[in-house]
Amino acid sequence: MFIKGWQVPGVEVPPPNKRLLKVLMSPEVNGTHDLTLLFSLIPPGSTTGVHTHEGVEIQYVATGRGESTVGDEKSSVEPDTIIHAPAGISHEVRNTGDETLKLVCFFIPPLEPTGYFEKAIQAAKQSR
Repeated sequence: MFIKGWQVPGVEVPPPNKRLLKVLMSPEVNGTHDLTLLFSLIPPGSTTGVHTHEGVEIQYVATGRGESTVGDEKSSVEPDTIIHAPAGISHEVRNTGDETLKLVCFFIPPLEPTGYFEKAIQAAKQSR
């Protein structure tokens, strides 16, 4: 299987946590039952907002610069940074740079389809 992320449509989350979510792999999109994989494209000055998940989230910073908080830890992030957010621990990524911050996000187990994530699943399914 090959997925060309630039061809997958996304869903825009409005301010104050403005970003574009693109679901590349999930049980609903392509039957991948072990994880959810998505791109989160965060414009300058925006953020994911502080949130938690029932499972693990691993993020890879592909482009951009910013700050990330996981629980009580805070760090600057740049390309080739890995962020590990354990289940139930609050976390956030904030774009403090002047270019789009692109996160490649892996969720284990897969995310439940709700909210903007569910809308992004529908957009990905319609493009197939």
